[in-house]
Amino acid sequence: MKKLLAQEAQAAQDARLEGMLRQDAARAGAQGDMDKYKLAIATKVRGNLLRPPGLSGNPEATFEVDQLPSGEVLNLRLKRSSGVAALDEAIERAIRRSSPLPLPPNPSLFQRTLEFKFRPLTED
Repeated sequence: MKKLLAQEAQAAQDARLEGMLRQDAARAGAQGDMDKYKLAIATKVRGNLLRPPGLSGNPEATFEVDQLPSGEVLNLRLKRSSGVAALDEAIERAIRRSSPLPLPPNPSLFQRTLEFKFRPLTED
């Protein structure tokens, strides 16, 4: 009887561990999809960006973008400036020109408001 109880306890523990591993794998997959989604948006915006002349370095600006489920940009707000007003304005224009934004590979990852950190040059 003790042996049977020990086997049942071990089976229950194994099932809990397997469930936790599945949840971790699902979270990692969702994060990977979210990273791909944000990269697709950054790539599209970067393709529409007209960099201001004389820009040095690769300054970062942060925008909040409100969008419809279709990816159409409704509104955007500058949350943190790059420190170069001309670049901030150029990024804003590029985001607007990029509407509709790419959609996530998994529709459950869609967020009406995205925080988007943008640098004009690709980061290796």
